[in-house]
Amino acid sequence: MLRRRLLIAGLAVFVLFDVALVSFALTASKPSANAGTAVGPVETTTPTAEPAATEQPVVEPVEPTAIESSTPGRILTALDASTLWRATTGECPAATANPELSTDAGETWTALDASADTDSSSVLSITISSESEASMVTLTAADCTPQRVTTFVAGDQWQEYPDRVGADWYVNPADRASVHSPAGSFAAPCSAVIALAPRTDSTAALLCSDGSLFRTGDGAATYGPGVALPGAANLTVSDDGYIIVATEQAGCAGAQLLATSDELDGALTPSGCREAGVTPSDLAVASADGIFWLWVGDIVSSSSDGGTTWP
Repeated sequence: MLRRRLLIAGLAVFVLFDVALVSFALTASKPSANAGTAVGPVETTTPTAEPAATEQPVVEPVEPTAIESSTPGRILTALDASTLWRATTGECPAATANPELSTDAGETWTALDASADTDSSSVLSITISSESEASMVTLTAADCTPQRVTTFVAGDQWQEYPDRVGADWYVNPADRASVHSPAGSFAAPCSAVIALAPRTDSTAALLCSDGSLFRTGDGAATYGPGVALPGAANLTVSDDGYIIVATEQAGCAGAQLLATSDELDGALTPSGCREAGVTPSDLAVASADGIFWLWVGDIVSSSSDGGTTWP
């Protein structure tokens, strides 16, 4: 009997001990009040490996290729719809003054010789006063200084007037950084003037070797802002401003004509394209009575619609 009670008592103690262990384990698994309170889910990010650095090739900036314009070797001038003069020029004193005259809008040309009557070498400009009178600024063969020579009989005879050259516009090839006008000699707005187109004694436009166009209203003493036109080759006066001929222009596989006013800051407006193979230094342009002429290669062609069509 006693043994049975001892067994029951021992079993009861074991059960109580076991219950105490379970209670302790459950209590230990709960967080305490001092452990902090969760405020929401915590996002975790799986670290990703940084891409390995690769050495990139160094690309040096490339400057755009400038189109340097050469000095035109041709001169073309128009009086009206039928009378034109033209000439080629070259180095003094080797070159001779041999202009040509057309009285049928460029269909035929008469070769003339100004050097036979005068000491003329390179032709710098041609100015037409009437069907029979024309003047040229040339360099003298003796010392390559500028002079004026004039014909009153359509080129059959020429006379030197060296004392009158001071009243003319010209650029001396020996100093292309200067421009001479009836008002005197003045510094050009660039280091090399390649073409000059005077409208009056005080107004003119010029092209520089970098293609820039400048205009003056006071005899070359000052100039308006330059207008950039890379590829500009030559220019002439028009009825209300100037006409520039340029190459390497977008959309024109040949000679592009651009018109502008005589305002010092006038914009350039494309006015026509002559689709033909061109050599920039051999391009010459003229305008009179609303007609444009282009001397390209062996042909002088004309357009009466602003350069849109060339019969």
